[in-house]
Order: sequence, then structure tokens, then C-alpha cells
Amino acid sequence: MESGDRRQTIRAYSDLVDRLKDLAMWSETKLEVIGEFEAMGLVYPMFVLCLGSPTSDKPNVMIAAGIHGDEPAGVEAALRFAESAVRDENLLSRYHFVIFPCNNPTGYELGIRENWKGVDLNRQFNVRKPEPEVFMVMKAIQGRCFDLVVEMHEDVDAPGLYLYEIAGDSNSYVGDEIIASAAAAGYPINLSECIEGMPAHSGVIRRSINLKRFRKTRLPQAIYIYRTCGGHIITLEPPASILPLEDRVQIELMGLRIALEKGIPSSANRA
Repeated sequence: MESGDRRQTIRAYSDLVDRLKDLAMWSETKLEVIGEFEAMGLVYPMFVLCLGSPTSDKPNVMIAAGIHGDEPAGVEAALRFAESAVRDENLLSRYHFVIFPCNNPTGYELGIRENWKGVDLNRQFNVRKPEPEVFMVMKAIQGRCFDLVVEMHEDVDAPGLYLYEIAGDSNSYVGDEIIASAAAAGYPINLSECIEGMPAHSGVIRRSINLKRFRKTRLPQAIYIYRTCGGHIITLEPPASILPLEDRVQIELMGLRIALEKGIPSSANRA
């Protein structure tokens, strides 16, 4: 596609940018432009939003959303969380947040899983020539380590909520509690024993990652982050086809809240 062409969009990335700029006006908030790229006749900036002063006595928490453009609930949940967090001095005194609000701007606008060139960005980490969006995220992650990472995804085909969980310390597992809380709130759960080709138990897929044996390239974002600095990684997957957007946003926020309360290793709770 020529650079001057425009495809039919269903959402405006510029609306998201406006909300981020409003957030940047708050104290203890830093909005970083981590790069920009040209696509569909426009220049798209990429952002990371940092909340709370980074200090040695606070856990570092990463929130990532929007790497698949047809999963808008995560983007909305990440923004809503930030818009609430900037007003919560107690929360910001306890945690330092690094938020990647939308890692696939063109897919977000077009409402497609891939970016505007048809590339699944969540299989582009640690490749020789990654797409610019992925390169910027990889570069921004380097030098940072996180005690907790919450990835806000969705599944367009699933019959109910499920999640992935990776943790070096099994004592920090919270996947079962997230699922139980969602079920208690009346949300459907994916109870299949095999989800996405992996064994699952009551909506939780726990992966034991042997970094020496795991492939080194074409990584999903979650595995790349785990390879980079370890930590506790939760990937939330509310069902996009059977729940309205608002319900999916609430599931993402519920999962994040529980992960913050109970999913950070005790060694990271330094305050």
C-alpha cells in the first residue's frame, strides 16, 4: 500500500493520544514518546506512561495493552486505570507503573489483529528486523525490570475468560483467584482442558518456561519480557465475542487489581 493511502478506520488513535496528554498534566506522571513510524499516510507516535516516582522501595509494575488491534478492551482498561491512578496518592506511593497503552496503533484504528501491513506484532519480539512498533517497545523495555507484568489481551473466539500465568515464585500465583472473582461476578469462564493447544485448569494456563530450551526468536511479548528480566507475568484473555466492551474492560481491571494486591512476590514489597 502506498504511503498516501488510507484504509477505513473504526477508531481514532488520536483520541487515545489526547487522553494520554491530559494524563501527562498530573504530578508524578511522565509521558514518554518512545518513537514514531509512518503508516497509511500518517506519522504515529508510540508512548509509555510512567506513574509514581521510581524508588528502590516500590515494586515496578508494567501494564501492556493493544498489541492486537482487535482487542480494544485492554487499551481502554489501561487508560481508565491510569486516569484513576493519577488521583490516588496512596496507590502511587506504593507502586511505580510503566504503562504501554497501545502497542499497535494502526491495528487499533483498523480493528484488526495485525498491524496495517498484516504482521502479527506478538510474534515479532527478538527477530532480526522487527516491525518498528515492536522495535520501539523492545528498546523501551531494555534496562527496566518488573516485579509484575499484566498484559491486557482479549480472545475473539473463546467461550469465556482465561489467562496465562508465568512466575518464578509459585507463591505469587493469583490466576485462580482472578478466575474465581470473575466467575463470582457472573462472567463466563473457559473451562476447556486444552486452550490454544496448551493444558489448562479452570481457566488458567500456567507455563513453566525453561529459558535455555525455549526458542530464542519470534517471541510473544510476554515471553520476551520474561526472558529479559523474569518477574510475574499475567496475560488476561476476556472473551470478546460474547461480552460487551464494558464487561471486558471490567474484567481487565479486576484482574489487575487482584494482581496488584496479591501477585507481587514478597521480596518485591519493599515498602
